[in-house]
Formats: sequence, C-alpha cells, structure tokens
Amino acid sequence: MLSTRNIILTVVSVAALLVVGDMIRNRSGIKPRHAPSKAASKPTVQQLSAPKTAMPAGTPYWQANHETGNLEEYSWWHPQMSSNGSFDVVPDPTASGHGYVYRGEVTSATPKGGDSHRLYPVLLLPECYRGSYSSTFSVWADIPPKVERGWFSFATYTNRGNWQDLFGVNLGHEQGEDRLILFHVPVVGKGDFTRISSIPFPLRQWVKVEVRVDKGGIMLFQDERLVAEAKKLWGAEGPGLCEAHWGMYAQDYNRRGLFLNDDISVTLDAPFDKPPRKVRETGGKR
Repeated sequence: MLSTRNIILTVVSVAALLVVGDMIRNRSGIKPRHAPSKAASKPTVQQLSAPKTAMPAGTPYWQANHETGNLEEYSWWHPQMSSNGSFDVVPDPTASGHGYVYRGEVTSATPKGGDSHRLYPVLLLPECYRGSYSSTFSVWADIPPKVERGWFSFATYTNRGNWQDLFGVNLGHEQGEDRLILFHVPVVGKGDFTRISSIPFPLRQWVKVEVRVDKGGIMLFQDERLVAEAKKLWGAEGPGLCEAHWGMYAQDYNRRGLFLNDDISVTLDAPFDKPPRKVRETGGKR
C-alpha cells in the first residue's frame, strides 16, 4: 500500500510531465491543451457594433462610362430623336481622350406651350435607397450666352419616386459669369443655397462635377473644389435616391445647345445590392 509521501510524489511527477509536454508543444507550434480558444473569447464592443456587411469604400453602385457605344448602361430613356433635338453615344468630338461620350443637342425651340427639352437617359433604382450618397460626372457644354438662353440643367436627383421631390445642378449666371448653382433647395421651386467659391463655369471645356448628399443637405464641387452648399428638407424618410438623370435638360424656348457627358457614377454610403431597373413601370420604352 502506497504511503502518503509516495502518493504526493506521484502526483507531482505527473503534473511536471504535463507542464513539460505543454512546453514542448508550444515550441513546436502545437496549441497547448489548456490555452483559451480565440473563438471562445468574449467579443469586444467594436465587434458587437460592427455592421454585418460592408461595401468596399469608393465602389460605385452604378456608373456609365459609355464605352459600350450605346445607352445600355442606363435604365431607360425618352425617344432619342425629336423635332427639337437628339441624343446618342458617340466618339468624343472634342478629341480629349474620353473615348465614347453621351451627346445631347437642342436644335430648335419647342412649339409654343410645349414641354422642356428632355433629351436625357435615366437611372432608375429598383426601390428608393435611403441614406447618404455621392455622384460625379464630367460635362462639356456649348450653349448660348445668358441674354439668349433660358435655364439649362446638368443633373437631377430625386428623393422620392416619379420626381415628386428633387434637386438639380444647374448653370446659373452671377455677376456677369456663368456658375454652377443648386436648385429646388431647400424645397421644390426654391434656389436658396450658400455660395462657397465664385469660380466661373467654363464653356467648351471638360469639367468634373460632384455632389455629396447627407441628412444635412448637399455639397456641390467643381473640379474638386467646393463651390456651393444647400440645406434640403428631405422629409420624414431622410435623404435618399430613387431616380437620377444627367444629359440635356433645358427650358423650352432655347433654340440651341450642346452637352457632352462622361464618367458618370453614383456611390451609396450604405449597403444596397439591388440592381437598377431596366424599364420604367409607369410608361416609356427603352
């Protein structure tokens, strides 16, 4: 029968062997038997609050680079030809290295009492996206001087379906100079914005335009320089995007005008993996 001393020595010897075994496993890269598992560790506050999905930063939800040579990058468009103008995708007529570009041209005024010139393709989201977003595009414009023209708009973004609420990036005229302005802010029909930079908008020259939208309002950039800011009353649903268009959009009595567009994109700040609609449900043909 083992004495108490012998039992104690046996227990100590077994414990020592286990420790040595763990040391050998550590040196050889083998996980110790009693090491805590990473999977079993308690998650941190940051891990608990991290979103389950995330969009790669800077990845556009949608873009139109026009290199297909047609309008298939867009969702839907009005008839390409009219008695007052036309639009299409063509090789860059300015030889500025843009490849294929959108080209929209007004050739005459609409008949008395007619609608505005709407020579543009459209982006239609499958449902309204809710959240912040940004959009960029390049534009080249050749239009009449202020004394001969009505309004011209470069881009329109709507916060509600069927254009029930929207804002526009337009060409304005201030202190004898053409300048980018924001319109339909803070509500439709108003043009109350804050001028940040008074740089003129050059005609017959490629210009990069960007809008950034969030719950506070809209920021407008020209060639990466902030030129205007505006508050926008988004309503209970907050900021968002339902539809958008670029291209030639102008007042009915304008008799001439030419727009080129390229490198158009929309980047959403929150996950939204539903592709754009290809046709408009309320009418119109592709």
